[in-house]
Amino acid sequence: MSHEGAGVLSAQPLNGERVKIAEVNEETRELRWLRRVRDLSQALATEKNPTRLIPRILDSAIELAGAERGFLVLLRGQDGGGRPKVKIEAARGFDQVNFDRSGLQVSQTVVERVLLRDTDGVLTSSEDDRDLLDVSSVREGRVVSIVCVPLKLRGEVKGVLYLDHRFTPEVFQKDDLPLLNSFASQAALALETAELQSKRGLSQDAPPEAPPVEPGLASAPVHCGALVAVSPGLQLVFSEVERAARSWQPALVLGDPGSGKSAVAQEIHRQSDRGQEPLVTIDCASFEGAALESELFGHKKGAFPWATQDRRGALTLAGKGTCVLESVEALPWRVQSMLLRALKEEQVQPCGGQRAAPLTCRVVATSSLDAPTLADGETLRPELYYRLDVHRIALPPLREHPEDIPLLVERFGSEHKGSALRLSPRALELLRSYPWPGNVRQLENEARRLAALGGIKLSANHLSPEIRAGQGLGGGIPASYAGKTLADVEREMVTLALESCGGNKSRAARQLGIPRSTLYHLIERYGLE
Repeated sequence: MSHEGAGVLSAQPLNGERVKIAEVNEETRELRWLRRVRDLSQALATEKNPTRLIPRILDSAIELAGAERGFLVLLRGQDGGGRPKVKIEAARGFDQVNFDRSGLQVSQTVVERVLLRDTDGVLTSSEDDRDLLDVSSVREGRVVSIVCVPLKLRGEVKGVLYLDHRFTPEVFQKDDLPLLNSFASQAALALETAELQSKRGLSQDAPPEAPPVEPGLASAPVHCGALVAVSPGLQLVFSEVERAARSWQPALVLGDPGSGKSAVAQEIHRQSDRGQEPLVTIDCASFEGAALESELFGHKKGAFPWATQDRRGALTLAGKGTCVLESVEALPWRVQSMLLRALKEEQVQPCGGQRAAPLTCRVVATSSLDAPTLADGETLRPELYYRLDVHRIALPPLREHPEDIPLLVERFGSEHKGSALRLSPRALELLRSYPWPGNVRQLENEARRLAALGGIKLSANHLSPEIRAGQGLGGGIPASYAGKTLADVEREMVTLALESCGGNKSRAARQLGIPRSTLYHLIERYGLE
């Protein structure tokens, strides 16, 4: 069906996406839904005009669920009797033609059941809600299938999405309800973001791209908690952090090793309304086998030979706070299945235990791999990837925003010395020209070393030899890499690291500053076994 001219969002699969799960030859319905929820939700985030956003939300929900009709209803307080007052903001038929609002047949009973019962939604194909088909307004409209989910954000209901069908019974399935709820939460977040920008007096149209910063000139620094930047690219990241912090949905933070992923994950937690709750971080690449399962999910006494007492895992210790899974790509396939089940069922099953505990924390995952690699079905289970990739934040490498280096040096110097470092113009020029393969982490180590030299004014001679040698001048590419592709450089770096470490993959991974799983992936990619 063509939706041309109707302003309907369509979910396009990512280029090169492949599903490679054993025993599964075709994409499951759940996987298709997960991808569509992610794509539609991210598309909604680009709409800044509340007036246009509301019908786009409804059109997307109809497309997602395969509904015939849909209504978006927002909560507008309560009447004198304590019943919810609602307003129909948009209505659509399957042919994308607006209904005459005076003739809408939205069942107040259905809407109030969602609003008053504090439920995840109603579904007439389930036994609990089948009675709704006998409500007079529903019966008169000859409706045979209904799904209605709350527009909920941070536990507060903002309204409902009401979808129905007059010709196909049970077109909405029970397994669709959690995914439709996830989309509704993202819709509520997109609507809140647009309304906030409107109240702040910002343009309701997409803002123009930031103008380029002339060499030697810097825009005003923008702070994001402990983070600071003048570069447009990193300031855009800060706005994505703020948006992700206003949601309870999972987030995925991507970036090269040392680019600041942990700091961003911590800032998402700090800015959220869960900021006073626990923040628990686990490096998935630091544990293997049963130890990793225990770290994540906990265990009961006797679950393993060394399990002498019950132990709670990170997902439970985080409580109502945030659990950060660093190097999520390092999770073994079995543990990914366990994590997927926990996210899907919102329950944590300890190893060796019979009773599951509620999963109440928000999950933020980080990875040094890019999105296409994570989504290719070889590194992460596709279902797990799409459940984590609700809010994606991609950090640029330091070489792409050198204008931030003076601010970062000042911050690191103050942290490790108590006062800003005094650098000569030549020293600062060399710092900005260096390609920083270790990113912000490497810059911090350099600033810490310089701070230890005392209160002298630091010249170029005080810098590390590789920086002092001028590598990176003239475009930011070392002379030894001139004319080579990124793949050539990557292969060469991996080869040299393996040779210098005598073939020890763990040491080579540490030397390169990447997880072991990433090194294994690169070794296989370049045939270096």
